[in-house]
Amino acid sequence: MIIEQTYIDRIKNKDEEAFEYIYTKTKNAVYSVIFAIMKSHVISEDIMQEVYMKMLASIHQYQENTNFLNWLLQIAHHHSIDYYRKHKLTVSLNSEENHHTIFSKEPRPDELDSFTQMMDLLNEDERLIVLLKVVEEMRHREIAKLLDKPLGTVLWIYQNAMRKLRRVRGNDDEEI
Repeated sequence: MIIEQTYIDRIKNKDEEAFEYIYTKTKNAVYSVIFAIMKSHVISEDIMQEVYMKMLASIHQYQENTNFLNWLLQIAHHHSIDYYRKHKLTVSLNSEENHHTIFSKEPRPDELDSFTQMMDLLNEDERLIVLLKVVEEMRHREIAKLLDKPLGTVLWIYQNAMRKLRRVRGNDDEEI
């Protein structure tokens, strides 16, 4: 996804419509990066707000003609790691938490519980790659660039994560 420079310039001039446009285009990817680390919907939503505030505060540091989404996702990743380390969190998933940003419709409690249980089976790298691929529909090459990992490593991690999830569902041949 490419964010046009005009929207970024408008944000620098405190244009709320431009911020709304960028927020709408990037919110799922930002949330996915944060959730992959935090594994908590409530904490992820709080950190997401902080990430966008941090983006606004440092928008003048963004280098023109570079990938804005990658820049924003790096902010989300670093801020999440910092938060995690600072609070030395042992984050647990709460099936009663209600999150609707990632879903196109309000999830039923059993859907949310199943989703969080499946994500809990994956390690941080696996969660992040699966969420970016499945939720944000990023290409493996884009994920590799964002995470600064070789494409082969990203593909390997994604395939292993999908195998884990298929095993849990009881069908190694089924696509998730």
